[in-house]
Amino acid sequence: MANYPFELCTFLREEKVSKRVEESTPDHLDFHFCIEQGGCLQVDFRPREHLTLTVAFVIGEDAEAIVRILYRGQGDSTFKCCTLQKHIGNGGISSIEVKYVGEDRARFDYRGKIDVPENIAGVKVVQKNKNLVLSEHVRVDTEPAMDIRSKDVECFHGAAIGGMDCEILQYFSTRGIGENMAKEIFIDGFLS
Repeated sequence: MANYPFELCTFLREEKVSKRVEESTPDHLDFHFCIEQGGCLQVDFRPREHLTLTVAFVIGEDAEAIVRILYRGQGDSTFKCCTLQKHIGNGGISSIEVKYVGEDRARFDYRGKIDVPENIAGVKVVQKNKNLVLSEHVRVDTEPAMDIRSKDVECFHGAAIGGMDCEILQYFSTRGIGENMAKEIFIDGFLS
Protein backbone atom coordinates (compact mmCIF):
# COMPACT_ATOMS: atom_id res chain seq x y z
CA MET A 1 0.00 0.00 0.00
CA ALA A 2 2.98 2.34 0.51
CA ASN A 3 3.51 2.66 -3.27
CA TYR A 4 -0.18 3.17 -4.03
CA PRO A 5 -0.06 6.95 -4.58
CA PHE A 6 2.78 6.61 -7.09
CA GLU A 7 0.62 4.23 -9.16
CA LEU A 8 -1.18 7.38 -10.34
CA CYS A 9 2.11 8.58 -11.86
CA THR A 10 3.85 7.57 -15.07
CA PHE A 11 7.50 8.53 -14.74
CA LEU A 12 8.90 9.19 -18.22
CA ARG A 13 12.24 10.62 -17.01
CA GLU A 14 13.64 10.83 -13.53
CA GLU A 15 17.19 11.86 -12.60
CA LYS A 16 18.34 13.37 -9.31
CA VAL A 17 14.81 13.52 -7.94
CA SER A 18 13.65 12.95 -4.40
CA LYS A 19 9.95 12.30 -3.98
CA ARG A 20 7.64 11.74 -1.09
CA VAL A 21 3.97 11.61 -0.26
CA GLU A 22 3.10 14.15 2.42
CA GLU A 23 -0.47 12.96 2.86
CA SER A 24 -2.33 9.92 1.57
CA THR A 25 -6.00 9.47 2.40
CA PRO A 26 -8.82 8.12 0.24
CA ASP A 27 -9.77 11.66 -0.79
CA HIS A 28 -6.48 13.62 -0.62
CA LEU A 29 -3.01 12.98 -2.04
CA ASP A 30 -0.15 15.39 -1.41
CA PHE A 31 3.06 14.82 -3.41
CA HIS A 32 6.38 16.64 -3.01
CA PHE A 33 9.17 16.41 -5.61
CA CYS A 34 12.61 17.99 -5.31
CA ILE A 35 14.65 18.10 -8.51
CA GLU A 36 18.28 18.58 -7.55
CA GLN A 37 20.93 20.54 -9.45
CA GLY A 38 21.13 19.29 -13.04
CA GLY A 39 18.31 16.80 -12.48
CA CYS A 40 15.16 16.26 -14.47
CA LEU A 41 11.66 14.95 -13.94
CA GLN A 42 9.07 14.19 -16.57
CA VAL A 43 5.87 12.72 -15.15
CA ASP A 44 2.20 12.27 -16.06
CA PHE A 45 -0.51 12.05 -13.38
CA ARG A 46 -3.84 10.36 -14.05
CA PRO A 47 -5.79 10.84 -10.82
CA ARG A 48 -9.05 9.15 -9.86
CA GLU A 49 -12.39 10.83 -9.11
CA HIS A 50 -13.43 12.49 -5.86
CA LEU A 51 -9.87 13.43 -5.06
CA THR A 52 -7.91 16.48 -3.98
CA LEU A 53 -4.43 16.32 -5.52
CA THR A 54 -1.67 18.63 -4.32
CA VAL A 55 1.67 18.49 -6.12
CA ALA A 56 4.70 20.62 -5.22
CA PHE A 57 7.86 20.82 -7.31
CA VAL A 58 11.05 22.40 -6.00
CA ILE A 59 13.38 23.00 -8.95
CA GLY A 60 17.09 23.38 -8.28
CA GLU A 61 19.83 24.95 -10.37
CA ASP A 62 19.77 23.92 -14.04
CA ALA A 63 17.06 21.38 -13.21
CA GLU A 64 13.97 20.62 -15.27
CA ALA A 65 10.42 19.53 -14.40
CA ILE A 66 7.87 18.66 -17.10
CA VAL A 67 4.52 17.64 -15.66
CA ARG A 68 1.13 16.77 -17.09
CA ILE A 69 -2.00 16.15 -15.03
CA LEU A 70 -4.75 14.54 -17.12
CA TYR A 71 -8.26 13.91 -15.80
CA ARG A 72 -11.67 13.00 -17.19
CA GLY A 73 -14.59 13.84 -14.92
CA GLN A 74 -17.88 12.03 -15.45
CA GLY A 75 -21.13 11.69 -13.53
CA ASP A 76 -20.98 13.77 -10.36
CA SER A 77 -17.22 13.40 -9.88
CA THR A 78 -15.22 16.11 -8.15
CA PHE A 79 -11.53 16.74 -8.74
CA LYS A 80 -9.50 19.44 -7.00
CA CYS A 81 -5.92 20.07 -8.03
CA CYS A 82 -3.28 22.40 -6.59
CA THR A 83 0.22 22.76 -8.02
CA LEU A 84 3.30 24.66 -6.89
CA GLN A 85 6.35 25.36 -9.05
CA LYS A 86 9.06 26.73 -6.75
CA HIS A 87 12.41 27.62 -8.30
CA ILE A 88 15.35 27.76 -5.89
CA GLY A 89 18.25 27.78 -8.36
CA ASN A 90 19.37 29.59 -11.49
CA GLY A 91 18.69 28.25 -14.98
CA GLY A 92 15.80 25.97 -14.03
CA ILE A 93 12.90 25.07 -16.30
CA SER A 94 9.43 23.98 -15.22
CA SER A 95 6.31 23.27 -17.22
CA ILE A 96 2.97 22.13 -15.83
CA GLU A 97 0.04 21.35 -18.10
CA VAL A 98 -3.28 20.40 -16.51
CA LYS A 99 -5.92 19.03 -18.91
CA TYR A 100 -9.46 18.30 -17.81
CA VAL A 101 -12.48 16.88 -19.63
CA GLY A 102 -15.79 17.43 -17.84
CA GLU A 103 -19.02 15.59 -18.62
CA ASP A 104 -22.45 15.27 -16.98
CA ARG A 105 -22.33 17.18 -13.64
CA ALA A 106 -18.61 16.89 -12.95
CA ARG A 107 -16.72 19.59 -11.05
CA PHE A 108 -13.09 20.69 -11.32
CA ASP A 109 -11.18 23.21 -9.23
CA TYR A 110 -7.58 24.12 -10.14
CA ARG A 111 -5.18 26.36 -8.25
CA GLY A 112 -1.67 26.78 -9.61
CA LYS A 113 1.14 28.81 -8.08
CA ILE A 114 4.52 29.81 -9.48
CA ASP A 115 7.15 30.98 -6.97
CA VAL A 116 10.47 32.50 -8.08
CA PRO A 117 12.42 34.37 -5.38
CA GLU A 118 14.59 37.40 -6.13
CA ASN A 119 18.20 36.80 -7.16
CA ILE A 120 17.21 33.71 -9.19
CA ALA A 121 18.21 34.16 -12.86
CA GLY A 122 17.63 32.46 -16.18
CA VAL A 123 14.48 30.61 -15.13
CA LYS A 124 11.77 29.52 -17.59
CA VAL A 125 8.32 28.69 -16.23
CA VAL A 126 5.14 27.55 -18.02
CA GLN A 127 1.76 26.82 -16.43
CA LYS A 128 -1.23 25.86 -18.59
CA ASN A 129 -4.73 24.70 -17.74
CA LYS A 130 -6.91 23.48 -20.63
CA ASN A 131 -10.50 22.42 -19.98
CA LEU A 132 -12.92 20.69 -22.33
CA VAL A 133 -16.51 21.06 -21.09
CA LEU A 134 -19.03 18.66 -22.62
CA SER A 135 -22.15 19.56 -20.61
CA GLU A 136 -23.78 22.77 -19.51
CA HIS A 137 -23.89 21.33 -15.97
CA VAL A 138 -20.10 20.96 -15.64
CA ARG A 139 -18.37 23.44 -13.36
CA VAL A 140 -14.73 24.47 -13.81
CA ASP A 141 -12.87 26.97 -11.62
CA THR A 142 -9.26 27.79 -12.44
CA GLU A 143 -6.97 30.25 -10.70
CA PRO A 144 -3.32 30.73 -11.65
CA ALA A 145 -1.12 32.71 -9.26
CA MET A 146 2.42 33.99 -9.64
CA ASP A 147 4.85 35.26 -7.04
CA ILE A 148 7.84 36.30 -9.15
CA ARG A 149 10.35 38.53 -7.45
CA SER A 150 13.18 38.11 -9.97
CA LYS A 151 13.68 40.24 -13.08
CA ASP A 152 15.39 37.48 -15.13
CA VAL A 153 12.48 35.08 -15.66
CA GLU A 154 10.55 33.91 -18.72
CA CYS A 155 7.07 33.07 -17.48
CA PHE A 156 3.99 31.99 -19.39
CA HIS A 157 0.65 30.98 -17.96
CA GLY A 158 -2.81 30.51 -19.30
CA ALA A 159 -6.17 28.91 -18.74
CA ALA A 160 -8.80 28.02 -21.33
CA ILE A 161 -12.30 26.60 -21.01
CA GLY A 162 -14.24 25.52 -24.08
CA GLY A 163 -16.51 22.92 -25.62
CA MET A 164 -16.30 20.54 -28.53
CA ASP A 165 -16.67 22.23 -31.90
CA CYS A 166 -19.57 20.88 -33.99
CA GLU A 167 -17.33 21.02 -37.07
CA ILE A 168 -15.16 18.30 -35.52
CA LEU A 169 -18.12 15.94 -35.23
CA GLN A 170 -19.15 16.79 -38.79
CA TYR A 171 -15.62 16.05 -40.03
CA PHE A 172 -15.70 12.62 -38.39
CA SER A 173 -19.18 11.89 -39.80
CA THR A 174 -17.92 12.53 -43.35
CA ARG A 175 -15.45 9.71 -42.70
CA GLY A 176 -18.12 7.29 -41.51
CA ILE A 177 -17.40 7.71 -37.79
CA GLY A 178 -20.45 8.06 -35.54
CA GLU A 179 -20.88 10.83 -32.97
CA ASN A 180 -20.08 8.72 -29.88
CA MET A 181 -16.94 7.24 -31.42
CA ALA A 182 -15.87 10.68 -32.69
CA LYS A 183 -16.32 12.13 -29.22
CA GLU A 184 -14.17 9.38 -27.66
CA ILE A 185 -11.44 9.82 -30.30
CA PHE A 186 -11.41 13.57 -29.67
CA ILE A 187 -11.26 13.13 -25.87
CA ASP A 188 -8.42 10.60 -26.17
CA GLY A 189 -6.52 13.04 -28.36
CA PHE A 190 -7.14 15.92 -25.96
CA LEU A 191 -5.87 13.91 -22.98
CA SER A 192 -2.79 12.54 -24.75
